[in-house]
Amino acid sequence: MRIFLVFSLLFLGFITACGSDTRDHESATDGGNASAAATDSTPAAEPASATPSNPMQRAELGYHPDPALKKQLQAELLDIATTRKQNESDEQIPAMINELTSLFRSLSVTARALDRHGDFQKEINTEISRFRQAEVEKTDDAAKIMNAMSGVYQMYALLAKMKFLGQPEKQEEIQKINDITVQNLRPGSQAVEAAASIADACYNLTSMIMQDIDSENRFAKAFEQIERQYQQGIRVAKKEEDHYINGMFRTFEVSQLWALSLNPEREKDVAKMNKGVSDESAEAETVGTQMNVATRYLFFISYIIAEDTVELTL
Repeated sequence: MRIFLVFSLLFLGFITACGSDTRDHESATDGGNASAAATDSTPAAEPASATPSNPMQRAELGYHPDPALKKQLQAELLDIATTRKQNESDEQIPAMINELTSLFRSLSVTARALDRHGDFQKEINTEISRFRQAEVEKTDDAAKIMNAMSGVYQMYALLAKMKFLGQPEKQEEIQKINDITVQNLRPGSQAVEAAASIADACYNLTSMIMQDIDSENRFAKAFEQIERQYQQGIRVAKKEEDHYINGMFRTFEVSQLWALSLNPEREKDVAKMNKGVSDESAEAETVGTQMNVATRYLFFISYIIAEDTVELTL
């Protein structure tokens, strides 16, 4: 697979960037194929927009008006959507770079909106600066992919650390996930292992965050089903690419619950995304295409999480 041949060219550079830090809607998948994800609930071909208006939601999130930051992050979201549209490509590798980059930027908006007291401002800014500098310096496709994958992982790790600030046991869990990820990114490992390891980390970190958000266990059955599909995907996976697809699709499904917990009005958007995943997965003829489907839809759901987090918290 050409994507992973490209990955392998800059694998050691990725280890340096990524391994240095220690820091009731159910989805159903095709259990017989780790590369397929058919859900019952389209994408909107572009990120959808909705404005949550429930005052209680705002209060629960610790609403802290910051008009200047809100305006800045809304402008960033608009730029993300515009830039992603401009960089759309029918070629697998440029498409993967575009989706991963857009995903990283969306996650960084969510992180900045949630960091209301500035406890992680330095870390967030450092990661954004590292990402931007690497974008300029790294001109080949392999470097760009590794830079984006590194940024996505680091941003998920930062979001988890922010969520569990002051909770040593949870911070230790996050560190364990990091240690496993770094171990799988050791020198000599294949690049496909790097991608699979990052997808697993994204799933585990997102699950930690969302299960804490779901303190009333409204999504308990959905969590159980997603975890079953994740474990089944691991069992039937025949290659590391399958593990990447499995991890990214399950992260997408958990992120649906995150989006709906923020704004139940997103139900139609989530339903559209799930239909889109089902349709596009069924049509995917190569592993690379399926990888792009998984990454693209994780971007879609992460974008609306960022939109609603900005609206509800600032």
